[in-house]
Amino acid sequence: MTTSTPTPPPGAPRFVAMSTDGSRAVIADSPARDAVALALGAMAQTTAADGKEFTADLWGPVDGSPAEWRYDGRKVFGGTTNSAVTEEIAPALTARDQREFDQRMQTLSAALGRAGITAAATEVASVARPLTAASTRQIAQWLDSARAQ
Repeated sequence: MTTSTPTPPPGAPRFVAMSTDGSRAVIADSPARDAVALALGAMAQTTAADGKEFTADLWGPVDGSPAEWRYDGRKVFGGTTNSAVTEEIAPALTARDQREFDQRMQTLSAALGRAGITAAATEVASVARPLTAASTRQIAQWLDSARAQ
């Protein structure tokens, strides 16, 4: 039996997780690896809470050649809350860190919305994740002042 590498997703290389159910639906994509990992971690927690699991094909740009795709393999997510695979891809945040991240996401998403800028949640997550609460508020203030002008 031969196994072949799946076909890459359409479009320019970026970090992508695709459904393996035959639909080849993109379930998370972003120019930032962390945003996809965060989205997969959240999906894994949700499915694990239901005692279920899902698989995804992971893709990304080739190091040193961002115009080419690299297949990172198929991963299983969910199952049990403390799944080793889930921890490897997206380490669980402490309850406090998760609350702080959620607040940064809400602040940034609201400010972008007020400014008339639409962005995918994965894009907002990739920006919000490394920010502090103070820097998130500062960015929100800048967006609000730009909208007012």
